[in-house]
Amino acid sequence: MSSEKRFLNAKEIAEITGLSKEGSYKIIRELNDELSRKGFLTVRGKVINSYFYERFFGKDDVTNANIQR
Repeated sequence: MSSEKRFLNAKEIAEITGLSKEGSYKIIRELNDELSRKGFLTVRGKVINSYFYERFFGKDDVTNANIQR
């Protein structure tokens, strides 16, 4: 198994995006709702990292995907 985390939580999303924790939870809910409508199982309060990067940054590659400040 890869050492890369499969799921991101609100704290991690806040660090990546610069959003508040509350804003991060909103993104998690929206992404998990999308996944549920597609028939996938989801974990409350977390989102699969590949789906987050694909939807938020428009790419599947998580390398250097952090917003530059």
